Parts: sequence; C-alpha cells; structure tokens
Amino acid sequence: MRLPAARALQSIQAGKLSSGYLLLGKDIYWRDRICRALREVLGPELGEMGIAEFDLRQDSLSKVLERAQERNLLAPRQLLIVRNAQGLASSRRGETRGETEDRPARGKTAPKRSDEFADYFRDPNPYSTLVLEMMDVDLDSDEWREREKVKSRLEAFGGVCDVVLLAAPSFDEALQLVREEAQARGRTISPEAAEQLVAGLDRNMGYIRMEIEKLCLYSPEKDRIEAEDWKLWSSEAVGNVDLPLTEAIGSGNPKKALEALVGVEQSGKYAPLVILEIARYLRQLILLRENRVRDPRQAANILWGAKLPAPQSSLPHLMQQARNFSGGILLRGLRLAYEAEVALRSSPPDDRIILERFVLELMKPLAPPTAAGSSTPGRRGGAV
Repeated sequence: MRLPAARALQSIQAGKLSSGYLLLGKDIYWRDRICRALREVLGPELGEMGIAEFDLRQDSLSKVLERAQERNLLAPRQLLIVRNAQGLASSRRGETRGETEDRPARGKTAPKRSDEFADYFRDPNPYSTLVLEMMDVDLDSDEWREREKVKSRLEAFGGVCDVVLLAAPSFDEALQLVREEAQARGRTISPEAAEQLVAGLDRNMGYIRMEIEKLCLYSPEKDRIEAEDWKLWSSEAVGNVDLPLTEAIGSGNPKKALEALVGVEQSGKYAPLVILEIARYLRQLILLRENRVRDPRQAANILWGAKLPAPQSSLPHLMQQARNFSGGILLRGLRLAYEAEVALRSSPPDDRIILERFVLELMKPLAPPTAAGSSTPGRRGGAV
C-alpha cells in the first residue's frame, strides 16, 4: 500500500501500526516525524534495548531479516531502522557493499533480494516493526529517469509493505505545518511570515523547521514570529560573523552560535569536519573539568598527554569555559556529535540540515527562557 506521509503519520499516532514501512523520497522532515512517532507510540514497549539501526551498505539483508524474525528477549517489541535500503532495488544479491557474504556458490543463480524481502512480509514477526529508508529518489522531480525509478520502486514494494511517500507538501499544507511547528515551540506566526518561509524555502519543511528553531533561539523574548523577524535574523547573522563556531558555542550565547553557524555554511566547509572540530573541543573541556585544572601549564600538559593540544593563547579561555559548563551538558554534547556523525555517514539528502540540527540541539540548554514560558533551561549547569 502506498501512503502520503501525512496520512501514514496520522495512522501511526492513532496506534494503527504496520509490520513494515518503506520510506521513499528525499524529504527529511517527514522521515524524522515518522520515526519519532514510531518511537513515541512504541516507547513503553521498546525500552532501551528495543531499537536497532542498520545500514545496507555494511549490513547484509539476511542479518536484518534474521534480527526481525527473532523475539527480542530484552524488550517486548523492537523497532528496526534500515538506512540506505535502495540496495533492495538491485536485481540480485551481492551488488552492493556489505552483501558479499550472501553471494551464491559458482554456477548457482541468486534469488532477487526483493524476493527475500517479500518472503519475510508474508509472515512477519508481530513483535517487530521494520522501517526501511530509500532516500535516493526525488518524488518532486520532473526528470524522467527519477520518475521511472519511483515507478519501479512502487511496483516492486507497493504490495509488500506500506510505502510512505516522502514528498514536499502543497503550499496550503506547508502553511499549516509551519503554524504547527511554531505552536509546538510555544509561539504563533503571522500569515505573512508563514507565507514568506514557505515560498522562500520552496516548501522544504526540513529547512523551514530549522529556520523557525533559529528564530526562537535568536529572539527568545518574542512570542510571535513576524515577517520582519526572518529578514532581520538573516541580515544580522550575515553581518555578525566574527567568531569561530567552537568559540561561539563556548560563549554559551545562542545568538553568537547561530551567527557563527551562518559563517560556516557560507564558507562551504565540509560538515563532518565541523562536527569533528566541535567534538574535539568538547573533549578538551571535559578533560579540563575532570582534572580541575587551575593554571595554563597544567592544562597544556593534560591536553598534550591526551593528544588534544591547544594553542597556548587559547588555554585561559578553555579553562574558563570548562568551569562554566556542567559535565552533563558536555557529555550530552558529545552524544549529539556522535549522532550527527552517524547521520552524516548515512548519506542524508542534505548535510546542512544535519549540521544545523546538531548545533541547535547543542545550544538549547543554554537558551534563556522564552516569552511563552517554555521549560527550556537557561542555566549552564543543567542536567542532561
């Protein structure tokens, strides 16, 4: 069965779950919402051990299906998320990386991988929910090759499991989603601002959601987003790029971090390297905090011994920042960096959204309380 993303999301939120979902398309916004809804609906039954992630570039299809068929002894139900599942559309096994162990003996014909996939869904494990991502096709493209690729995927998998179409919403649907995203953050948004966001970002809800998040962090005192706010944020951010991103994060000021992020995006810097630099910076702060460093010489020796050296001139700032942040916030930052790196390695349609989401999540505990009275903590010493 093929389903629009909005309809699939409604069914999941109502508790009507399928044994398997194939997410087809490049829209990260719908992908994230559907996966989050599944985690929320299955949350009490999943526990900590009920979620597993695979990547068909490294993991074989047999390994995934064996895990799906097994009963998880540590959780009543299990949610299996499979990245880069476009390998299932190949004509034979072993055509993609990670499948060499499934090659048949010489002289024997290998069955189609899609047949093996279909065999599982003839009698699926009722305690497993399988989510496969095929984000290499653009459902909104007019290019005939893309259309043929989409058509072949729908024909191959439409009768096997629920195929969720990750396409951009219509203009009116996007306006409604913008209002919902603002409301979820305790804000309202003017019709003019919503229309500007939808038109300016071509209904790309992944980008639009990030812009709303930035506006809320940049102007936490406002409870309504106006059309002028987006223009003002864009012009101010572009004009105030004067700090490296790590220093801006260390300042604990969300505005400075957002402005520095604009500078990174303008420079075209490779996103995984940006994540690596921030993770290295967080490890430096953790080391200095754990060792309760009091002078630059001691700091230099500790960082050098850990193979994380820093320029002598930056050591006083690092020491001060290590004292400003709690260990919980620093460890949370490392976890977010790991998750962002994994997401970038999974061939996402857009690296920019992953990087922006990482920085925004990193800065949330440092943001001051909003005008709407949200529960976002403003203290730097908050727990994870």
